Amino acid sequence: MGSGFKKNVDQSKLSKDLLEVIEQNRKFGLKRGCYNKNIEEPIPTIEKAPCEIIREGKNNSFIILGRDRPHTPASGQGGKGATQAGRIDFIAGLASSYPHKDGTFGPPHSGTVVNPNFAMDAARVYISQKSHIDRYMGLAPVPLQSGEGSSAIGLKADAIRIHARQDIKIVTGRSRTEGLDRYGERLAHGGVNEVVGTISFIAGNHTEDRYDGLWPQPSKLQPLIKGDNLTNCLSEILNLIAELYANVKANTTHINQLNNMTGGHIHTLAAPAPIPTIPSPMQLPFAAVLASLGLVETASQEVLKKRVDGVRDKYLRISDGDPEPQHNIKSKFVFTT
Repeated sequence: MGSGFKKNVDQSKLSKDLLEVIEQNRKFGLKRGCYNKNIEEPIPTIEKAPCEIIREGKNNSFIILGRDRPHTPASGQGGKGATQAGRIDFIAGLASSYPHKDGTFGPPHSGTVVNPNFAMDAARVYISQKSHIDRYMGLAPVPLQSGEGSSAIGLKADAIRIHARQDIKIVTGRSRTEGLDRYGERLAHGGVNEVVGTISFIAGNHTEDRYDGLWPQPSKLQPLIKGDNLTNCLSEILNLIAELYANVKANTTHINQLNNMTGGHIHTLAAPAPIPTIPSPMQLPFAAVLASLGLVETASQEVLKKRVDGVRDKYLRISDGDPEPQHNIKSKFVFTT
């Protein structure tokens, strides 16, 4: 995957006077920053909204306490003048991929006034009491997603890892909290939570349906398969194939029996005394051909039966007592509803 490699130390956007001091220090072997000591680096100036309290670190890191705004003071619910729209914003690397006039991207010059920006900030944890988080982060829409005014937590970075030493649950819907009214746990602003909510895994940030001329193609966003239901479905299909095999085998047996009877059939002529005739010279060789074909069909049916049984043994675990299939279609550790 592309890493967008940058130099480990980039001080190019510092003032000319400060760069000269850094160069002189290097000539005398003085390096700063190692062992987490102070280091000079370009840090932009964040535009502060009147309602905000900002705690700023020495290395382009910020904690902002204020009202909902993903970008400029005019953005978000705070920009609309909403109440109950508190926000806690953690930013590491404000405007980290800032576009410069020379076509390059990187930290802005020291003192450049910027606003938070989900597309440019290096890493951000956005906690809001009232927001439209999907719009703020530019995320593809999904059915039944939360809309305008929902409380939200947004995480944005080049890479996000969630690691549990035991288990992880991703849950939607109301919690099982006791002592509430018949509607149970309510939404952040007191509304009744009437939907379960969806869990969507979206690779590529596209969910739009595709069309090839006049014919729609499979949707990019598709429902996840349930392992137990899929196992039961495939098991029923295999059982039907097995029944079909049994019916075909019985039919082949009956055809072979009929062929043997017709191939060896004789007539008794009524003469002064009954005289049996020989089998038909045309029917006998035809019966021989059918008999040989019947042997081939029987062999093919046995192969089909073995292949059906092989699919069952390879992919499906019918019951807990069966041995683990080589390629079980069901995960041992990932579950969904």
